[in-house]
Amino acid sequence: MSELKAENLYYLGPDGSNAHAAMQKFMQVCNIDVKNKIPCANIKTALSALKNDLSSLCVLPIENSIEGIVRETIDNLLRLDDSLVKIQGEISLPINHLLLSTGNDVSKINQIISHPQALAQCANNLYNIFPNAELKQVSSTSYAASKIKELQNPQIAAIANETCAKIFNLNILKKDLNDEKDNKTRFYLLGRISPNICNEGKTAVVLSTKNKSGALCDVLKIFAKHDINLSYIDSRPSKKGLGEYLFFMEMEGFDTDIKIKTALNELNIYVNFLRVLGSFQVYK
Repeated sequence: MSELKAENLYYLGPDGSNAHAAMQKFMQVCNIDVKNKIPCANIKTALSALKNDLSSLCVLPIENSIEGIVRETIDNLLRLDDSLVKIQGEISLPINHLLLSTGNDVSKINQIISHPQALAQCANNLYNIFPNAELKQVSSTSYAASKIKELQNPQIAAIANETCAKIFNLNILKKDLNDEKDNKTRFYLLGRISPNICNEGKTAVVLSTKNKSGALCDVLKIFAKHDINLSYIDSRPSKKGLGEYLFFMEMEGFDTDIKIKTALNELNIYVNFLRVLGSFQVYK
């Protein structure tokens, strides 16, 4: 595989986050040579950095197997006013949430902080184990770990991973905190520069239908007609008016495949807006 050179590689940080782990895996599977690896405080900052950075990449979470789409990523991607920024690749990572603290007495914990997705993925266990604990949302799991290290309060815990426990020298009070054990998160590699595409892949689009009865059904019939498997569909408010939506869709195959090219061309008479967000390889 040829080397992919990038000036900067942005990701949801700080170091120790699941996005940091995904970034490292993308560097390996895509053979990325990058000058600067830059952690960002939130998803909007990471994605916005690509607008003025022509030779850089970004790694962000897009979907969790338990909680579904990461709204912050998809909303900021759909609002990004730069059609040259594309999804360049996808990987999935297993997620194992731990309860970390500077203290070592789990019975004293009265506040738990983490990313909203992590809190949601552990919601039932948190309710059963800590029914009276305050749950506080922060920008990432690794930021939560860094925060409790800074506070040095044995009554506060963070939900994060084992890497964070090592980086911030925190005690592991609980393992396997996930409600569901088969917990995985998909991550996107985004940017203007592309790795070589060779194996199985996907194409992602966003579209808005005409405001009439059966409009979405007409769109879906086009995909069915060309035997295209839609692996994901989600609707997001258009931000233009109540009841107006954008539809985010992922389909199996590349946009160079004749059946996908034909289907996307046929869609034009059924939609008000259509944008290809990327055609990308799914890395194992």
